[in-house]
Parts: sequence; C-alpha cells; structure tokens
Amino acid sequence: MENRRVKKFRETSSMGTGRGRKVGVALVLVASVLTTNAKAAPPPDAPTVYAFGDAPSLKGPPADAAIVGAAATPTRQGLVIATADGAVYAAGDAADKGSMAGQHLNRPIVAVAATPTGNGYWLAATDGGIFTFGDAPYLGSTGNIRLNQPIVGMAATATGKGYWLVASDGGIFTFGDAAFLGSTGDRHLNQPVVGMAATKTGGGYWLVARDGGIFTFGDAAYLGSTGDRRLNQPVVGMAATTPAGGGYWLLARDGGVFTFGDARFQGSAADRMPQGLQAVAIANGGASDGYFVVAADATATLAFAGDVHGEGPVRDLLERGENPLAAMADRLQAADLVAVNLETPVAHPGTGTPQSKQYVFLAGTELLDALVRSGVDIVNLANNHALDHGPEALLETIDHARQAGLTPVGAGANAAEAYRPAYFRVRSRTIAVLGLSRVVPPGWAATATKPGVASAYDERTAMQAIRNAKAQADDVVVIVHWGVELARCPGDDIVGLAHRLHQAGASIVAGHHPHVLQGISNGDEGVTAYSLGNFVWYHDEPPTNETGVLEVELGLEGRPRPTFLPARVGGDGRTRFLAGAEADAARSRVGPACAG
Repeated sequence: MENRRVKKFRETSSMGTGRGRKVGVALVLVASVLTTNAKAAPPPDAPTVYAFGDAPSLKGPPADAAIVGAAATPTRQGLVIATADGAVYAAGDAADKGSMAGQHLNRPIVAVAATPTGNGYWLAATDGGIFTFGDAPYLGSTGNIRLNQPIVGMAATATGKGYWLVASDGGIFTFGDAAFLGSTGDRHLNQPVVGMAATKTGGGYWLVARDGGIFTFGDAAYLGSTGDRRLNQPVVGMAATTPAGGGYWLLARDGGVFTFGDARFQGSAADRMPQGLQAVAIANGGASDGYFVVAADATATLAFAGDVHGEGPVRDLLERGENPLAAMADRLQAADLVAVNLETPVAHPGTGTPQSKQYVFLAGTELLDALVRSGVDIVNLANNHALDHGPEALLETIDHARQAGLTPVGAGANAAEAYRPAYFRVRSRTIAVLGLSRVVPPGWAATATKPGVASAYDERTAMQAIRNAKAQADDVVVIVHWGVELARCPGDDIVGLAHRLHQAGASIVAGHHPHVLQGISNGDEGVTAYSLGNFVWYHDEPPTNETGVLEVELGLEGRPRPTFLPARVGGDGRTRFLAGAEADAARSRVGPACAG
C-alpha cells in the first residue's frame, strides 16, 4: 500500500471518519460577517443510500460523512463507500478490507474502485496517490507527477490488474494493464470532467463533464449526453455499464438521473433526499438494471489564512523538524480546502539570482512539508516575493509545491499558466481557485513568453479568467495580494477592485499584503476578507502579529457563511489560536469599520 499524501479528518463514528466536528477551539462569530441564512442541516438519521429498480436497500454512512464516491460489488448487492478522509463503509455484501481512517493524510480522497473479485478496492487521492486494500494490487500513482489539474475519478480494468485515473481537464493516467485510449487533456473543455467509467470489456472508457457532456474512447459507445441541455443542477457522476453493456446513467447533484442506451430509468433521488443533502455518486445495483444513488451533507468548508514564509525563528523550527502550525493543524485539517499566501520562493540555495530589493526571502522544502502536515491544500504565488530569486526559483517553487502535494495558483511559466484556475471537487461541488497580485515589482508580471505572477493590474485578463472559471464551477475563489502595508482599512481602489472581482463571478475574495488584519465583509456579492495579515512569520511585533483563520461554509442555497477565528504569531515562530479578551481585540480588526 502506498502511503501517499491525502487529507485527514476526525472520527465521527466507530466505522470511520467524516468531515469532523470542529471542537477544541473557541468558535468566534464576528458581527460584521454574520449571515441571515441558517445552515439547512439534514436530519441526523437521514438515509444516504437510495436504491432503485431491483437494487437492494442498504444502510449507508451518516449524513455528515464527507462521502466522495461509491463502487458496486461484483454481485451488485453491495457498495464500498469512501469518504474524503479515507474512511471506508462496507454496505450489503461488500467486504471491509480496511481504510485510511485515523491516519495522517495530506490530500483528500476523491474516488474508489472495487476489484472484480469483490475482495479488495482502491482509493485515489486528489494528487493521484493510490491506497490499496484486500486483493487490490498497487500498480503506480501520479503522486509524484506534476499535474496541471487534480484527479477527480478512477476506474478499474475488467481483470483487476489495472486502473485509470482521470484529472479534471480530462487527462488520463494508466497503470497495470489499463490501456491509454485517448484523453481530453489537450482540448479546451467548456466544463471540467467530474468522473469516468470503464466498459464491460475493459477496452474503453467514458469521461463525463460537469454539464453532462460525454467523451468516448476505445470501445465505449457514444449513446447521448446532457451537454446540450440546460441543467438545473450539474452532473456529478456516472455509472456504466448495464448488464448488457449498452448503456449508462448520469447523476445530477439534485439526485436527478439521466439514462442513455439500454440503461432504464428506475426513478431519481430528487424527491427522496431531505433538505441539506446532495447526490454525490451513482453505482450499479441489483441483478438486472437497478442502481444506487449515494448522498451526503451539502456543506463544504473552505479556510483561508495570510502570509507564510520561512525566515528567522520559523526557519529554526523547521530545521529541527518542528511545525510552526502544529497548534492550528486540527482546525485546518477539518476544512475541505485550505489556502494560504506563500510569501517566499522555495528553492535550493544558489538557484536563480537574488533580486535587488529591501526584503528577499528564500525557504527550503521543509516549509511546504509543514504546510501539508497542517492541512493546507493551496498556496498562492501571486505576490511581491514569488520572484525574489528570479524566474528560475519561481519555477522550482511551483515544482516543489506540487511534489509536496500542494496546488500552486497565481504564477506560472507564462501568463496562461499564471491566470489558470485550479479546480477542486469537494463532494459534488466544483470549486475554482485563482491567484492575483496588485503588488507587482517591475518585470514580474507573467507574459505570453515569460514566467511571472498573475497581475491584477491587467484587469481585462484577470476578469476574463474569473468569468471563464465561473462558467465551469459552482464557486470561484480569488486569492489576491493587494493594498498598503500596515494600513488598517482598505483604500477605495481596493474596495472597488473587490466589487469588480465579485461582479466577474467570485464568491469569495481572500486578501493579504498589508501584514495586519483588515475588515471582512459579507454582502450580497459574497465574502471579502481585505487582509488576513501574517500567518507564519518571523517576528511578533504588534499589530502585525495579529492573525487568524477565515472559514467559509458553502451550502446549496444562500450566500457563503463566514467565521473568523483569531490567532497570534508568537516570537518563537509558532502561530496559536486566541481566546477571551485577546480574541476580542483581534476580532475588532475585522469589524465593519474596515470592511469596505
């Protein structure tokens, strides 16, 4: 079994772990960021597996488990259900062969596939890391490959001696006896790929996009799609094939089912799921032409924090193998996605040329490892330190981040890469994340032929990138480096830019650069955190030592729900949550007076 990087969550039942109850830290709501929309939580005993046709009734995981996928047993009388933290639930005649529950995982699980014997299964992580159980063989992974987009699905060959992984751009990775039969990785897709299924023979596969578009390879027959229909809800998965091998089902997030070829419509979960649940997976069920729909809590939690580098006491901690975010890790690990601003190149000493500027930073890869261990998923490189050692060190930083299991945004080998969003599948949601900087030293902006950062000054390109991302995602997050250092409130220019970012399609705008906390607004346009301050920093001088974590809950309805958790950077290089009067003082920095 490969102990690759996957994300981790707390135990919520004796069977495994779910997204986690967020305990142990005082949860502080700021008046300026409260919303009027209460979370539509599903009933605690809400069913999560719905059977149709001759598929048997099965008991699934609890509704708050972060379910990401399900695979039918060979008899089609059971399901192997996986959650983001690597917990596995065996339902019906599925055999429990183990899970990753309770283990330290740096990247979330996104897919599961069962062996043809029914005695094993694979779990796939968003970075392509593979975990094997029972008689499922380990045949390789993409965990050490530089992926342009995260893995979103997998399928096993008919022999059980191979498997395919598919990325959100439709890129295909093959292992064992799985044959490469083509991909959409070199095409410009209107919608990201969200899953795949293999043919009965193992000689082909289908890819399904978020709009229900179908792409066929090998002996997979094109039998129709929903790509030309106006869907109320995005497609989240597919199941194939029927016993005769001539059809497939597509599943929408609201539980709607679409049938093609000889796949029969046996009903949908749209009128059976209680409020607060969303459909996340569909799998074959029953002896003939039934199927299962699997649902989970609709809420996703994103977390954001400010500037990170590896200087001074932080460097000392890292060189001793310690983690400056150890006290924050439990909370960060409980979120579905976590993003910070990486305010330093990460490269070998001697790489590139130090730039002529007042502050020039450089960190080793142990900083990235600490971020991963703490639960961070995304690092923004669109800032005024990404090229402190020139373009060579920037490109090395990108490589190191990906190798560590992080997704970098906001910079690249050219402008196309720098402005390119990263897409993440969180349960049934597609979330796009972009990085921008409005603090751009001369010559640092990426061009068509030169590495650099995504400049927010080029608003035409920036806004178009956001609009394109919004066309493909449920939610768009823009991480932006902007503002004036040590300014307590954002200027009119920053407030205006935030408005334009939301108008282009951003649901959440998370800012930094002032090195102090500024206001957080939660209006009809979305959530804006103007500055989250420093997060991992080399000194504890007030007020730059005041920091915190912004959590944003995303549901199926209503605007995002933000919560701010105050913290402080210590002189020892460690960041810790605050409570009591100290937390109150920090909360005042994000109040309505400085929220635009």
